[in-house]
Amino acid sequence: MSRIRVAVGLGAVAMGTAWAVGGVAGLRDVVGVLLVAVPALLVLAGAVLLLRAAVPDGQLGGPLMLVGVGVGVLVLRFDVPQLPELSGQAPTALILGGVFVALFRGRSGSGLDIGVRRYTSLLYPRVRASLEGRAPKKLILRALLFGEVDIDLSRCEFPFEARLVVDVTMLWARVRLKVPADWTVLAGRVELTSGVRFHGRLSEPAFASPQPSPDEERTVVVNVQGLGGVVSLTRGS
Repeated sequence: MSRIRVAVGLGAVAMGTAWAVGGVAGLRDVVGVLLVAVPALLVLAGAVLLLRAAVPDGQLGGPLMLVGVGVGVLVLRFDVPQLPELSGQAPTALILGGVFVALFRGRSGSGLDIGVRRYTSLLYPRVRASLEGRAPKKLILRALLFGEVDIDLSRCEFPFEARLVVDVTMLWARVRLKVPADWTVLAGRVELTSGVRFHGRLSEPAFASPQPSPDEERTVVVNVQGLGGVVSLTRGS
């Protein structure tokens, strides 16, 4: 309810300002522009909320860039707006944008540490993380459309598990993984990797078993699936 009150209050202030500055005619103009602008802004707000639900925190730059470029091209292709019309609608659009920002609430994490870390890069921004302390038991790395994920575990202690699993999903992108020199690195599921190049060397030229063996220690299993791109493995000193 607090956000609804904020929206109503901001709307009342905006309408009152238009009435005070332009009189009844100015108020009528604002209402006319609202009838055109509100549906478009609702679609935009829905798209942003869908992206926020589907994309991890801090990774909205790439999807929003794609949406913005696509919408801009469609507008210029099918209905080029006239500058006088844009200048008339700009104040109302600015007010509505301010209302949306005022009501926008970022997502907060659950606060639960379940030993799984996820990193995603779609176009931009590129993700770089240098971890310390106890390593997570599982890493989920997703790099899409020229994105880049660079994870450094060289200063980490091995997790309280028999093995550390790294799941990599990529589409014409790049993933770098750096591990301590004394960790064993084996390939897991890497069959679905058309056009993916691999740099670096595994500890053994063999695939990891589905289940850890009793004597297995400090073993990293890398699973890769995707199309195009590069997966690089390096080791610390």
